[in-house]
Amino acid sequence: MKLLSNIIKSFRVIESNIEIKKEPKVEQYQELIEKLLEDAKEKAKDIILEAEKEANAIIEAANREYEHKLNSAYKKAKEILEDSRKEGYELGCETGFKKGYEEGYDQGYSEGKEDSRKLIEEALNIKKDYIETRNRSLKELEEELIELVITIYEKVLYKKVDEDEDLIISLIAKGIDNLEISEKLTIIVSKDDYETVQKSKDLILAKASLVEDLEIRVNSNMKKGDCILETSKGSVDVSMGEQLKEVKDLLISILSDE
Repeated sequence: MKLLSNIIKSFRVIESNIEIKKEPKVEQYQELIEKLLEDAKEKAKDIILEAEKEANAIIEAANREYEHKLNSAYKKAKEILEDSRKEGYELGCETGFKKGYEEGYDQGYSEGKEDSRKLIEEALNIKKDYIETRNRSLKELEEELIELVITIYEKVLYKKVDEDEDLIISLIAKGIDNLEISEKLTIIVSKDDYETVQKSKDLILAKASLVEDLEIRVNSNMKKGDCILETSKGSVDVSMGEQLKEVKDLLISILSDE
């Protein structure tokens, strides 16, 4: 279940890039995510073990049937041998005895071998179907897990956005670290975050030491947690929604590479 561990690691890397204080409720959501992933791993293990157990049982049954067919062929050959021997004695013809034995043995062995071959081939095909079904089930399980994790993670993030007014400042600070800063910096936010950003203007200027002119603008189409940083050398979208999109793209990429 390499993918599941990659999902957990990916979220931990992303979480480390957002400077926010942990609260009990957020921790509980994170514990829920990891518990769901662990439960999924256990379920996948059960699927694999059950498939292997049933496939092995089929192979063992096929081997037992193979031995049974060979034993039957041997018994049939012996019966024909006895009949041929009697016939040989009765006719006083050794050639007839020998011919009857060889034909009886060859016929019985060939029939038993062919029946056994067909049975084993059927068992191997069933095992192949089990493996394909198992892999398909695991793939579907992983896709459902990704959707579930993204849904939960989205709720956790936006709950944090609503509860923590200073989160927007952490996003701005992280964005400044990834942007080539010029003398002028424009910060575009939602009307819900404007006042918080305006109050933290001095803190932002201290973070962006090369900036002399800081402009804070409102975009009425943005929602709380959205933020774009612009300079003469480029711009960066540090919105919470954009980070969530990156998480989703990363998880889908991991799944498609498996």
